Amino acid sequence: MDLTKFDLKVVPGYEDWLAAQVRQLSIAALKTSTLTCNACGEVSGSYIIEYDGQRFRLPGEETLAFLQFVVTGDRET
Repeated sequence: MDLTKFDLKVVPGYEDWLAAQVRQLSIAALKTSTLTCNACGEVSGSYIIEYDGQRFRLPGEETLAFLQFVVTGDRET
């Protein structure tokens, strides 16, 4: 098995799970008032996020990690 060519998109249910997690975390992140635009701007497998006056695009996994940071980041420092 060549690990450099593994694609998570071939794992059944992964993409649906990821999208559901991003939706849930985007709602929680909006409640923190630090995220001004939720991750609903999905475009070609990436999400558009507005945070701290900047707009950027992230793939699903990075969106999930970033939203988790926004939601829990202040409590862990």
